[in-house]
Amino acid sequence: MLRSYRALLAGAVVGSVLLAGCAPQDGLEPEQEGSAAAAPEETESAEKEQPTDPASEDDQGQEEEPEYALSGGFWRANTLPDPVAEAVVEAPQSSAGGERASAKMQVLSLDRDGDYARLVLAWLQPEDGEWLRPDSLRALSAVTDPDKPWVRLVDREAGELIEPLRTDGQRSFDPEAEPEVEDTSGDFETASLPANCICSSVTSGSNEAGSRTYLIYVDFPAPESDEVDVLAGQWVEPLKDVPVSEGEPFELPEDGLSRFVGQNSELPAIYGADARYQRITPLTARSRSLTGVTTVIDGDTQEVTLPSDVLFEFGEHTLTDEAQSIIEDAAQKLNAEAAGQTVVIEGHTDNVDGHDVNQPLSENRAQAVAEVIEPLLDEGITIETEGHSFNRPLVPNEDADGNDLPENRALNRRVSFRYTVVEEDSGTEIDLGYEEIEELPEAEETQTAEGALASYLLDPPEDDPSDLRVRFDILDAARSDDGVMMRFAIATPEDEEYDESAFSHSIDTGEHFGPNPYFSASLPTAANISLVDDQAGEQHFPVSAGPLHCLCTEVAADGPGLGPQPSPLFAEFQLPENLQEGQMTIRIAESNQFQMPQAVLERLGEETDQ
Repeated sequence: MLRSYRALLAGAVVGSVLLAGCAPQDGLEPEQEGSAAAAPEETESAEKEQPTDPASEDDQGQEEEPEYALSGGFWRANTLPDPVAEAVVEAPQSSAGGERASAKMQVLSLDRDGDYARLVLAWLQPEDGEWLRPDSLRALSAVTDPDKPWVRLVDREAGELIEPLRTDGQRSFDPEAEPEVEDTSGDFETASLPANCICSSVTSGSNEAGSRTYLIYVDFPAPESDEVDVLAGQWVEPLKDVPVSEGEPFELPEDGLSRFVGQNSELPAIYGADARYQRITPLTARSRSLTGVTTVIDGDTQEVTLPSDVLFEFGEHTLTDEAQSIIEDAAQKLNAEAAGQTVVIEGHTDNVDGHDVNQPLSENRAQAVAEVIEPLLDEGITIETEGHSFNRPLVPNEDADGNDLPENRALNRRVSFRYTVVEEDSGTEIDLGYEEIEELPEAEETQTAEGALASYLLDPPEDDPSDLRVRFDILDAARSDDGVMMRFAIATPEDEEYDESAFSHSIDTGEHFGPNPYFSASLPTAANISLVDDQAGEQHFPVSAGPLHCLCTEVAADGPGLGPQPSPLFAEFQLPENLQEGQMTIRIAESNQFQMPQAVLERLGEETDQ
């Protein structure tokens, strides 16, 4: 498991706090696009006079009659079991002109039975205001189906992200078929396909606001731990510490007040019915020295990565003249940190050309480095070599539409040294001959938004022809041991109206947050927000799980829209302790940067159990 990561990942605050939500953009039936009504009139007036707790009993100790009733400001069937975890989800919604919409997400069950588990969610409508509809849980990607949810589990103790079980390329599955599951955990060549999950749907063919509670089920490989986090959609903080039961399946009440919808709306009798594929990916914390060396922490294992471009010519496996001194520095680092260990030297490529070219290239590059570094290592350190072609990218080579991401390709062309750390942070540097990280334009501090610690105005980057300015709020920072949950929000500057196309596909719109690896357009993402420790000379990126997942807002709440209502973002980082004033810089992709405010540093100096 990720070193110091149990404590790091305990820092995500969800529970009953407000979470960021994603407003639906497409995929709703026409009759669904208005706001959610409350319950039917004959129920609504009575319940507003005397709100009902679905779990309560009347004065005579008798259970209440089954009904659709108010509970904590949200409508809910009172025959459903009490939730084991819940959170209110809020976000601006384009269909409401940028106004905020809300829902309450409740976990009714997360039950394990052998190798598989089933999650059941309730998605509740508010008594007042716009309803954030359940299809906000779908993945915003050209390769996915708008009918299917994108929900993942984060097993903090095991240091793993668990994807839903998948069918064999089909949207529907046989609810009576036994699972025959192939483990594809190491395969990142193809993207995840939420449309193929063993799950119900998140869109309905009719608008029945206020008549039944909307339920969603998703089947997973069984987590190892007895508590996990639920990562719903691409935009919302993980719902923390959800208990996993054993052999206590959810039973749908037969009163018509709750329902699953869409294809496979009947709850299968067995968990993982007809499943064919599963993928479980280690959580990793990535940092990079300001001179270009990347470090990835995966449990007690550390990977120190050198760009292939400083060692080899493109497509070649003969070391350049400059490579000798770089490898000598790498040997000193291994001698300081990997005494008595086996060091695996791994070659990795991008996905230009096929495996028939890249597999031998990756192997030959690893071997070339091994031949030079082995005589420089202390006795007791042994060397192994592996080549992985482009099977283990550090970051996505392409966006969700298949468009090249050149900077990411360069990061994936690499040679890494993987070993169990004996001495952490030896301080030994590897000089790649790079200059330090390029300074970005300083964002202008502006009047602090309500509920924020500080606010800044982001200008578009130089190659962005738009005149779009974005207000960037720092809402909070919470530390647990050496880990940090950062909460941000984006909005238009004061007095500017809602712009539904602020981050649309057009070339004339915002590029402030860099290329989005999880969607084909430049929709805002927290994946390209980094924190630079100026004193240590390290740049920290959000915690991820392979190239397909980020413990951050992958796609912002309102998609391309931006308005006065803040759209929340979050990102989890692994950061050093005892940060000092002026030590940390926040970088927004390649567009803007600013010093982390003292108020935020003070928050990071406070140990919490959040």
